[in-house]
Amino acid sequence: MLVHLLISLNWQSVLVLRQQELDIHFGRSLEMSGISSMDYDISFFQEEHLLTILGDVEKLLQPRLNVLLLCDVTTTVSVLRQLSRFCGTRSNTSVDLCHVSRVLVVGKSDDLPVLLDSNIQVENVALLELPPRQGHSSKARMWTLMFHPNGRAFADVALSNDTIINPTDVFPNVKFGYNGRQFTAVMKDNSFDYDYITVNKRRVFGFPFCVLNLLAEAMNFSYRVIPPREDEWGQNINGSWTGLLGMLQRREADLVSDMLNIHSDRIAVADYLLPPIAETKQVIIYKKEEDVDKDTFLLRQFQPFVFIMFGVSLITCMIFLSSLILVHDKDELHSRKCQTGAWTILGATLKQGSIITSSHDSERILVAAWWMFTTIISAVYCGTIMTTFAVKLETPPFSNMAELAAREDYKIGYDASSITENLLQNSKQSVVMAIKQRVQDLSARDPDVFSSNATKHLQKLWQGKYAYITDVVLTDLRTTNCKLNVIDTKYGKGFVAFHVPKWFPFKQDFRNRYVPIDVSILDKYDRKELIVARLSRKNMSLLSDSGILQRTFQEWFPSTADNGCPVEAYPKAVSLIKIQSIFFAVGAGLVCSSMILVAEIVWYKMKQKLCQR
Repeated sequence: MLVHLLISLNWQSVLVLRQQELDIHFGRSLEMSGISSMDYDISFFQEEHLLTILGDVEKLLQPRLNVLLLCDVTTTVSVLRQLSRFCGTRSNTSVDLCHVSRVLVVGKSDDLPVLLDSNIQVENVALLELPPRQGHSSKARMWTLMFHPNGRAFADVALSNDTIINPTDVFPNVKFGYNGRQFTAVMKDNSFDYDYITVNKRRVFGFPFCVLNLLAEAMNFSYRVIPPREDEWGQNINGSWTGLLGMLQRREADLVSDMLNIHSDRIAVADYLLPPIAETKQVIIYKKEEDVDKDTFLLRQFQPFVFIMFGVSLITCMIFLSSLILVHDKDELHSRKCQTGAWTILGATLKQGSIITSSHDSERILVAAWWMFTTIISAVYCGTIMTTFAVKLETPPFSNMAELAAREDYKIGYDASSITENLLQNSKQSVVMAIKQRVQDLSARDPDVFSSNATKHLQKLWQGKYAYITDVVLTDLRTTNCKLNVIDTKYGKGFVAFHVPKWFPFKQDFRNRYVPIDVSILDKYDRKELIVARLSRKNMSLLSDSGILQRTFQEWFPSTADNGCPVEAYPKAVSLIKIQSIFFAVGAGLVCSSMILVAEIVWYKMKQKLCQR
């Protein structure tokens, strides 16, 4: 009968701890049923002996221990206490095999009060009372140790024909999550003035903390949030990691509930909880350059080379048209012919036309071509001026990685412990290698370009002429100061996920194991979403499939199209400082006209006196 019960529990391996001789048929039945077993006689029970046994079988029976106890109640209590100690010593955290291990005690109903009063820390314990061999009328009975709001208590488990009706009823505590067990979550400090939540007087990123809180409520566990020792993501130094990943490697934390990128270099020390909580890519953040050369506003509509070519074209057309007139009209004075050609071209340039007509086709074609040229170029010039008045145009100092690498006046920096370092280090692209070399050379004079403290990079950004290569989640920096701008590098796309230690026993629970969700955490969502969440029968996937994860992300990271900076729907009024050069030109014209007028008056007076003599 006992073998049938183990089969119905779906046990594939079992550790048998007994005080009496085991029936030889029991071992054969286990072997024939495909259940591997390790049998130990603990008649002379010693604590050190048990810890040695558990240490030996742990590697063989991972990810959990299925223990069958055939002992008296006193020895059973001692074994369960030592098993609790063993679970706690397997890592530096309080979360380990105590949750996933299953213990089936063969005893009597009289043992229930003793077991209940012994303050057992093992979470999954069931007691089986077998019927006496002579009494065929009695049946086996089973109880399981349940968690209740006021403590723990034994509850009956239904049996039918010496088998278990529902295997999950024997060890049901996993259906109720982790029963308030405390996890250690490590999160890096948020150095920015946005998107943070204060936890234990520390600023942490708000979005991943909210996801952690949703998981804790859904899976019924508590948590404490601690910082990494070096306050960085983590670097691999000769196989030993620093920062968040180092804490996972040393099992000082149960999970990293932060914006940590998935990358192949980290797979040796960490596993990922999928699906990821966000998508990421590398961007360049820089400070917008202030508007310059307001006094030369009228000249900034074209580049200098355009004005040079325009002047060359103007002089060329004047000379050529004057030459044509000289050839065609030989009877007129040469000076008169040259003036005619010059004024005709200048009149067309200023859209004033000319009263001079020609009967020669060559002259007409040249003048018509010049009219077309000046009409187009003046339209472009006027349109550019109007656009500049209506919309504030910004010419970025660079638009991609290649242009940034060519800007010698710009300093470049990034977090050397972040995923950016891996991407730049492993890339074979010439542009990326040039960026990496630039930062490497600069670090000899300024080590802060590799700093893990984002505040230092921000201080350099405010000073100007500094480019910060970082993760896409930081693009919301624009909402805090509209003087910052972000450019997509088109490089380094990836995903962000929670991380757990390698061989973490609860990874599957977090990813896709069924845990009933408390309705209270979904009250603010539609009932339809609640139904979808229950049907999905997942945890991290539940948050994704139900839309809760995406909605939470949008709350903390709004669309980049709405960056919080003011947007003017209509053309703004043109300020005087924008067009002051026009007034300077008018003033210069008035001054020149005044001087010529004075000269003309003086000349007229002098001429009048000469005539009177």
